[in-house]
Amino acid sequence: MKLPLENIQSLIRCPVCNKKYRSTKMLVIDEDDKRTTLHMSCEGCSASTIVFVSMGQFGVVTLGTLTDLEQSEARRVFQGEAVTADNVIEAHQFLKHYEGGVEAFIQ
Repeated sequence: MKLPLENIQSLIRCPVCNKKYRSTKMLVIDEDDKRTTLHMSCEGCSASTIVFVSMGQFGVVTLGTLTDLEQSEARRVFQGEAVTADNVIEAHQFLKHYEGGVEAFIQ
C-alpha cells in the first residue's frame, strides 16, 4: 500500500504524549500492496512505535504498538526470515527437556 508519509502523518500521534510525528522520524520498514509497516520515533518523549497501516473496507486502518526497537533493529527484524511452525516445535522440544536455569540464556 503505497501512501506518501505526509498523507498518514496527520492520522498517527504518539501514544505516550499525543504529539504528532514528523515525517523525518518515520521509517517505512515493510510495504506491500495491502499494508505499510512503519517505525516511528517521537521527538517529544523519545518513545518508539511500530505502526501497521492498511486499507480496510471503510478506509485507512492503523494499529500501533510501543517498542524498544531502534529503527535499524526494526528493519532487521522485519527483513529477516519468518518463524516457521517447525521453529516453534523445535524450541518447544528444547525447552521441554531443558534442565538448566534461565541464567544460561541471558549470558
